[in-house]
Amino acid sequence: MIEMAQATALAEHKLESLFKQRSFLFIWAITICSSFSIAIFQFSQSWYVVKTLDKEASLGIVFIAANVPRILFMAIGGVLADRISRTKILYAANFLRTIVLCSLLVMLATGHLSLLSFIIFGFLFGALDAFVWPANGSLLPNVVDNSQLTRANSVIQTTQQSSLILGPMIGGLLVASSGGYMLSFGVPAVMLLISAILAYLLNIPASESSGTKKPGMWQSIMEGIDVVKQSSFLKALFLSTIFLNVFVVGPLMMGLPIFVKNILDGSALDFSFIEGSMAAGMLISSVIIGILNIKKRRGLMVTFSLFTMNIFFFWFSQSSSLYVCMMAIFFIGVTFPATNIPLISAVQSSVDKKLLGRLMGLLTMASMGLAPLSLAVTSMLISYGFTIDNIMAGGALSLIIVNTIIMWKLPALRKME
Repeated sequence: MIEMAQATALAEHKLESLFKQRSFLFIWAITICSSFSIAIFQFSQSWYVVKTLDKEASLGIVFIAANVPRILFMAIGGVLADRISRTKILYAANFLRTIVLCSLLVMLATGHLSLLSFIIFGFLFGALDAFVWPANGSLLPNVVDNSQLTRANSVIQTTQQSSLILGPMIGGLLVASSGGYMLSFGVPAVMLLISAILAYLLNIPASESSGTKKPGMWQSIMEGIDVVKQSSFLKALFLSTIFLNVFVVGPLMMGLPIFVKNILDGSALDFSFIEGSMAAGMLISSVIIGILNIKKRRGLMVTFSLFTMNIFFFWFSQSSSLYVCMMAIFFIGVTFPATNIPLISAVQSSVDKKLLGRLMGLLTMASMGLAPLSLAVTSMLISYGFTIDNIMAGGALSLIIVNTIIMWKLPALRKME
C-alpha cells in the first residue's frame, strides 16, 4: 500500500510538473515561434501575390512549388530524424528558413520581388518542411514521460491551431501597418531565428538505432498497399481522402485570397478574418471531440461531417457578405476535425501496429500527393476565365456526388464503429 501511494504521488508530481520541465518548455517555445512565423508568412505571401503582383491565377503554382518537395523528401526526412539529433535538424532547417526570408526582404527592399521569387522560396520552404515535420513530430517522446504525452501533444496541437487563427490576423495587421510587407515578412524571419537558437540550446542527442534488419523501402510500401486493397473500410477512406483533396484543397487553399479580393472586394484584414474563422472552427471542434471522446458510430459522424462540409462550402461560394462567409467557413472548419479525428482513431485501433506507420504514410501521400494536381486544375480554370465562386461551387457539388457513390458502393466507412 505504501509503495502504491508513493507511485501515485510520483505520478501526480509528474503530471503537475509538465510546465516546469525545461525541455518541454523549449519545445513549446520552438512550436510557438515556428508555427506563428509560418502562418504570418503564408498569409503575407498569398496576399502579396494576389493584391500587389495581381497574379491570382498563378498563386497555385506557388503552393505547388512548396508541396512537391514535401512529398519527395518527406521519407528522407523521417529517416534522418531517427539517425541524427532532431534538435540539430530543427536548428539547421529554421536557420536556413531565416536566411531564405532575409533574402526575400532584400529583394522586397530593392524592388526585385516577383512571382518567380515566391516559387523558388516556396520550393525551398517545402524542402525544409520535409525535414522539420518528422523531426518536430517525433521529438516529444524524447523529453516527456509516457504518462504526459497526451497532455503535451494537446498543448502543442492547441498552439498550432491557435497560430492558424491569430497568425493571419497578425499578418493582416502587419500588412496594414506603416511597416507593410517589410514588417510582415521581417517578423517571421526574427521568430524563425529565435526558434533556431532555442533548438540549438535544447540539443537533444539522436535516438539509438535498434539495428534490426528491415525490409526494403519498396517492399514496405507494397505491404501497406496490400493491406488497403484487402480492407473495404480503408479503400473507402483512401478514396474519400483522394477526392476531398482533388475537389476542395485547390479551390480552398488558393481560392480564399482570390475570393476575398474579387467576390467580397475585401482587404488583407478581411482575408485574415476569413482564415481565422476557419481555424477557430477547427480549434473548437478539436476541443469538443477530445472532451466527448466518441467511440461508437464514428462512421456515421464522419459521413455526416463530409456531407455537411460540402453543403457549407457551397453556401460559402454563393455568399457575397463578409459576415456570412465567416460563418460558413467557421462551420467548414468545424467539419475538418469531426472528419479527421474519428478516421485516424479508427485506423489506429483497427490496423496492425507494425503496419500503422506505412498506412499513415500512404494516407498522407494520398492527401498531399494530389494537392498539387488540385491546385494546378484550379489555376488552369481561373486562367480560362472561370470565376473562383463557380469553381468552389463546382467542387462542392462534385464531391457530394462522389461521396454518395462511395458511401453506396463501400458502406464499410459509413458503418465504422
